[in-house]
Amino acid sequence: MANSAMPAATAATTPAQQLNERFATIYAQFQPRITNLVRNEVRGGNHHLAEDLTADAFYRAWLDLHKCTATTDAQLYSWLATLARRTVTAHYRTKKNTAEQPADLGHWSYSNRPMNQAGGYYAPAPTGFRTAAIGNGDSDPDMDEALRRARQAVKR
Repeated sequence: MANSAMPAATAATTPAQQLNERFATIYAQFQPRITNLVRNEVRGGNHHLAEDLTADAFYRAWLDLHKCTATTDAQLYSWLATLARRTVTAHYRTKKNTAEQPADLGHWSYSNRPMNQAGGYYAPAPTGFRTAAIGNGDSDPDMDEALRRARQAVKR
């Protein structure tokens, strides 16, 4: 295997072109191995996520290629593998800290029911805000029992 860590520079190319050629060589040589490494790190065997994270790892490698001091292929692979593992770790760390939380913490039995506009347990506010009762006699049995006990306590 040829040493792609530090290719020979020609006089007619600019440093940017040399970095691009070096990256193209590195990508062609190490992309399958890094993809397999990332697939083993990704939970649940999600191949699409593994491909996205591999692309992100190579993007980070392209950004930091000018800082890479690897002189052998083994050192270069180690550098790329470290970038790939850190990319996977950063993905799951971000995912863990951005978990969705439900915004409506009301009782489940009130969901997706038509609201009856007349009557009910709640009195309209004097501000003009109107509340609605649950129609068709459907209500939470626990709430009904609590209201029945509260009314009996007031009567005594």
